Amino acid sequence: MAHIPLYVDFSGLNVLVIGGGKVGYRRAKTFLDDGANVTIVASYFSEEINDIKNNSKVKLINLEIKNSKDIEKLIDENDLIVIATNNYEINNEIYELAKQKRKLINNATEASKGNVIVPFRKKIYDYLEVAVTSLGYTGIAARRSLEKIEKCLINDIEIKTLYDSMKELKKYLKENISDSKIRYNLYFEVEKDEIYEKYVKEGNTKKALERAKEIVNQYIKG
Repeated sequence: MAHIPLYVDFSGLNVLVIGGGKVGYRRAKTFLDDGANVTIVASYFSEEINDIKNNSKVKLINLEIKNSKDIEKLIDENDLIVIATNNYEINNEIYELAKQKRKLINNATEASKGNVIVPFRKKIYDYLEVAVTSLGYTGIAARRSLEKIEKCLINDIEIKTLYDSMKELKKYLKENISDSKIRYNLYFEVEKDEIYEKYVKEGNTKKALERAKEIVNQYIKG
């Protein structure tokens, strides 16, 4: 399998979740929280789904799927198809049909029969987020890896200072320099500056940002 890691804004997109169990619920909740319109089709719905069934972006369809043709119209209407039933034959049929229609497919039961992987993810702080996947081979190892990464980064003052100062620097650059190529090069000029790096390692965000702006201003003044 070849995958490209991407962060996709699902606001307003349509997601079809096939399966009403715990896995189906978790997938539905993930995409719902990111703003998607979620349709869940299943012959039964777990208690967890009660938590989201009254959401205006959620639609439940009680249906026993005997073959993929039963939900062909639903597949046509949705952007991402999530397969989460315990019926291997039905799952495979749905995958083949969705694949023919060139749909995005997340197969929660067999990653190789899909083209979208939902990673384990964790926000470290603000907008810095980490995501880890094993591409479906072992979720337990991926989850534990994420836990270790989180522990490593959450208390790393250097990364926090780098993040905070660079985030503010980006705003400053956009306000003062219109050329994106120049802004791009200046990020690296700041990063490799020894004085800036010293403040970053010390966890001094104020001084780091002041030094970064000093470098930018030297460029502006020519």
